[in-house]
Amino acid sequence: MKTFGFFFILCFLSNPIYAEKISTIKLSYLIENSVEYQLFIEELELRKQFLFNNLQKDEKILEAKKIEIDESKLVLSDKEYNNLISIYNKEVKLYQDKIDKFNFFLEKNININQKKIIDEIFLLVKDISINNKIDLVLNEDQYFIASEN
Repeated sequence: MKTFGFFFILCFLSNPIYAEKISTIKLSYLIENSVEYQLFIEELELRKQFLFNNLQKDEKILEAKKIEIDESKLVLSDKEYNNLISIYNKEVKLYQDKIDKFNFFLEKNININQKKIIDEIFLLVKDISINNKIDLVLNEDQYFIASEN
């Protein structure tokens, strides 16, 4: 009897939930084929290559210093050798910090520009959905925008 009562309440007292017009978009396709995003990626690649070249120069300098320190081990006292190692380790730390900043720079710029493009797409999709009275817009894996109804 409880099951029948629950079924009755569920069927007759609940509001029907439906959407009259549903549309889909492929957000990843829109982002990847955006002219602005492509220009941004090209500019970012140029900056990335410039920064990468500078990092490679720094790495070669560090490698040369490491070889020089290793070769001078027999000539230097322990104190001098340890001092050179300490200086070298500080330079390696600075190099690692440059790499971290480089990676952060790339990630931050990509995220900021993707967000700008998604915001623009959202405004366009919102206008289109309002003009065409679309209740629900879905992207590849979730809803993207829904009407206030």
